Amino acid sequence: MKANESNWQNALKENPFPDRQFDETIKRAVRSRIGKRRGEGPKFKSVAFVCAAAILILFGLFYVPNMIGRTVDPDRLESRNAYYKGDELLLQVFPDPELKAGREYGYLFHFAKLVQKEIVGKELAIEAIHLGSNERVTALAPFIVGEPSSAELNMERYVVRCALPIGGLWLYEVKLDGSNYASVVLEVGEPDWTPSPTFTSGSYEMRGIEGKIGFIDPGFVARKPNKYMWHAWGAPSELEGSFEVKAVKQGTQQMISVIEGLRFGGAINDADASLPSSMALPEPGVWRLLPFVGGRLMESIVVEVMPQEAQSVTTEQLKKVTPEMTFAELLEIIGESTDIGSGRTIRVYRHTGGAEIVLNYVNASETVYPDIYDTIQNIIRNE
Repeated sequence: MKANESNWQNALKENPFPDRQFDETIKRAVRSRIGKRRGEGPKFKSVAFVCAAAILILFGLFYVPNMIGRTVDPDRLESRNAYYKGDELLLQVFPDPELKAGREYGYLFHFAKLVQKEIVGKELAIEAIHLGSNERVTALAPFIVGEPSSAELNMERYVVRCALPIGGLWLYEVKLDGSNYASVVLEVGEPDWTPSPTFTSGSYEMRGIEGKIGFIDPGFVARKPNKYMWHAWGAPSELEGSFEVKAVKQGTQQMISVIEGLRFGGAINDADASLPSSMALPEPGVWRLLPFVGGRLMESIVVEVMPQEAQSVTTEQLKKVTPEMTFAELLEIIGESTDIGSGRTIRVYRHTGGAEIVLNYVNASETVYPDIYDTIQNIIRNE
């Protein structure tokens, strides 16, 4: 399926709510239904929410056609909040006006042609794909649409809540029985990089989002593994599935894997579920931890990673090193610093004059490598 003709496509690149029409009254109405705090999920039977949603849809449908001919910011040419098949509108999406990466926000999906009774028994799912990195996140886990009952599932005003890991343009794909039905592209703002607060649960202090996800935090030192006990809150169905943690460093969009293939266990410390783990982050700086359950991002936790203190070594120690020595013999002279390698042994030392020495080897019975010996001799000569 292709998107609308180019004139509609260009018109839909801007927010369909000019500031003078999308005033604070409407914003408050929307936020009250798709608020970001836990416990503020949608209740479709609420008259206030139905009215607010209807106003949103009417505003979108009325003002989108009148946007044709406006000047569009070239940096946002790919952003669109509606999907057309030919000239027929299939989908519009209205995200929280404050939408940013790193935490959960609400979206109002308006399915213009999708009627629940016509899709009973079909599987509905929504996946989000970051257009810069191709990272994929489950926005709405697949589920089988049931028989209509009161207003439990209203396809004209369907609310979805999800968190996305990084800012930028995201493609939201709506799938029916595994096939693409419609899609939109939305701009997700950059997140706040202030370290996450701590809170107390049971008798322990934890870092994270109180009432949702957190861990007992002994602190982070670059390249140094440590034990961290994760705690989570939520319904059993929300905590089922594979648990993994990814991380992204401030100033980058590259996500690395920190934990994978684990599952939550029993309730402890006033949490609904828990999980012991070992984590290490490769560089000092500010990092965002991204805990996923079943492919769905729960929230994010910002931590500060301190640089590792290298073990000190003196010139007198280095003068005892010979080119025929093995690494085991060398370690008897300068001592064993923390091994920060994975597969290979990596030990870091700091000479009292400031120079850094890195021992990178596979087997301690190997003879000291010529480049490492040359580094040691250069440090001695420059002393």
